[in-house]
Order: sequence, then structure tokens, then C-alpha cells
Amino acid sequence: MYKHTRIITTAMAGLMASAAFAQDYTPGAILDGFPPGAILEDINMYTPEDEDPAYKVTANEKYGTQWLVDVAYSYWHTNGAAYNNHNNYMLLHTILTQRILENERHGGTWLRFELSGSWGLDGRSAAADKQFTDSVGETSWMHADIYGPHDAVIPELSLMQYFNGKRACVIAGLVNMTNYFDCVSPANDSFTSFTNNAFVNSTVLALPDANLGALVQYEIDEESYAMLGFSREACTYGDNPFQSGSSYMIVGEYGLKHILDGDATVRINPFFRQVKDAGKNRYNTGLAASIEYTPCDELTLFARSGFSAKQDLGAAFDFSCGATISGIPGREDDFVGLAFGAFKGTNHADEPTTHNREYVFEAMYSLQLNDYWKLAPHFQYIKNPAYSGESDAVIMGIQAIFSF
Repeated sequence: MYKHTRIITTAMAGLMASAAFAQDYTPGAILDGFPPGAILEDINMYTPEDEDPAYKVTANEKYGTQWLVDVAYSYWHTNGAAYNNHNNYMLLHTILTQRILENERHGGTWLRFELSGSWGLDGRSAAADKQFTDSVGETSWMHADIYGPHDAVIPELSLMQYFNGKRACVIAGLVNMTNYFDCVSPANDSFTSFTNNAFVNSTVLALPDANLGALVQYEIDEESYAMLGFSREACTYGDNPFQSGSSYMIVGEYGLKHILDGDATVRINPFFRQVKDAGKNRYNTGLAASIEYTPCDELTLFARSGFSAKQDLGAAFDFSCGATISGIPGREDDFVGLAFGAFKGTNHADEPTTHNREYVFEAMYSLQLNDYWKLAPHFQYIKNPAYSGESDAVIMGIQAIFSF
């Protein structure tokens, strides 16, 4: 009936089945310097690594607490009459991961809580209603974490249970799927890197958050893992997630880490989506993939691409690539970010468009002032914003980020 559905469903089943063919990987053994559970812990925990400039404190081993808080002031200047020319926002993002049951061998049981918010700091900004979503670009919002002028949201409130010697994990509850899937490290955080939504996550996947869901993770060996997740996705921020309708998404990920002499990671994401549209259930399938590669300490490259079968149910195709460059003499903790993307988005009969391609370029600079503060100026150029073709969008902004 649905050829694409059968192909993608088979691919997702293969992600988990591939574990049966993995090499013997004894819990407790350390292979090539990577203990069992290291990959899943890297995906699930948010305490920065020692060498990260944002690193402040180690996890509280006694009480099993890991946390991260980012607060930012964001100023944006845009051209065009469809949206405000000047905007001032305060942004908040915090994650708390708390161990509630300890099990040293298997990893224990954890509670995950995430809170995000955005507030307009002047009357003009506060009066707008999600202007960046609706006016600047259909697939590429100019800032991934501006939800509206006065919104506080809970993207995740879930339980995380490890087992099998930390090599497997189940996460369930109100789940933010962007925390686990498609986590390309140079371009997955709008506070400390690129801000445009097109570079933070795949526009083809359009991963849901703040919806009821669950995922299972399995570490196949010291270089590979597989994940499979299910999430409802019709619930908007502030709505009751138990009354979110029949729309849902199934997404998988197969990842290879520590390849190419340990410097590259590849991810493959098949997905299946059921969307309730005009009272009818419609279906979409697709495939996304990404790679990140660090040939030297000063340079990290990344690329994403994906396609979906139904263009009118979401972005039909995307390709993005970029780099972060550090090692500036005397400013070793600073880096420059450059990214470019091409996107083929929704072409619905009720929303006719002039162009079916949108192009986005972003340049940013991360200036690390001290262990807690950084400044990040951004420049964006969007061609055919929202596929209109009437005018290009030039966006300039700066963020002052406080992290602890």
C-alpha cells in the first residue's frame, strides 16, 4: 500500500536487530579506552567535558546530580516590513538530570527535567507573536529557541532507566526528541553556536518535543549504537499532552562514533509519521543523515541531508553544511562558525509559494569572556524567506550568554 512506509519500517527494525550481530562486548570491560555505556552517557548526560570552555563543575557523584543552565540576552535587527526591525529578548534554557535510584553496575534510574523560555524585553518585542516562526522562514526560523515573546515551556519531563551494564536505556514520559536524535555537536545548541533553526536540527525530521513519547537505546559496541523512538506530536506548548490527537512519529538512529581514527561520527535517521490533516490520517516517511568530522583540534566540519516522501506534510529535502574554527592566537577558547543550507519545504495547496527553495547562510563568532560569560554576534542571510521570493532577509544579532 505504502511502498515508502514498508522500506522505512524495515530500516528502523534493522537498527535494533543489528545488535544481534555485534561482537562480544562484555559489561565492565574497557575496549580501546571506551568503557561500556560511554556512548549512551555521552548522548544522555549534559555536564560539559573537562576540555570544554563551558565546563564549570563535575557531576555531583554523591547525589547523582547533573545540571546545565544557559541565560542569554539576545538583540536582533532584521530588514523587511513583515516583522519588527529591532527585537530584544531574554532566553532561558536549563536541564536537570537527577539520579533517584542508584545501581553502580547498571546505571540506575534518573529523572530528567528541562525548562526553556523566551520573553520580549520591550513593548514592541513583547507584542509580537512568534514573528520569527511565521515571517522570516518556513523551514528556518532565525532563532531555534525563541518560542514567542512571553513563553515558558517544559520540553521534557521524563524517567531514564539504564540496564544491561549501562549498555541499554529506556526513556519515557514527556520527551524532547531533539535531545537524543540528530545531535550534531557543532550545530545543536542555539545558545553557544548557530542560532538558525535550520542548523540546530534537521528540518526534514522535524523532531517533536513536549509530547508523550518513549525511546530505547542500545550500545552495540564501542563504536556503534542504535535508538528507536515513538512520540505523539500534535501537542503545542501549554496544551494537555494526553489530548494531543492521533498524530505521531516513529524515528530511529544508527550511529557510528570514533571512526576515521576516532575523529568522525555518522548518524542515519529513518522515520515514519502519521499526521491528522483535515480530519484524515495521512502518512509520511523519510530518511535523514549527518556526519561530523574533526580533522584537527582547531577545525570541526559537519553536514546534514534528508528527504521525505510527502512534500506537503513537511520539508521535502534539506542539505546543510558548515564548520567551526578555533585556535585563534591568544583566543584559544573562541571559535568562528560558518554554515550554509538549501531547503525544499512545504508546498501545500492552501499555502501557495513563489519559490520552492529557501537558502540560508549564517556566520557567527563565539567570544569567551571568562568561565561563565561569552558574547556571540551572528549574521544571517536568507534567500526566498518563507519561499516568497519577494525580498531577501538580512538578520544581524548578538547574544550575551551566561552559562553555569
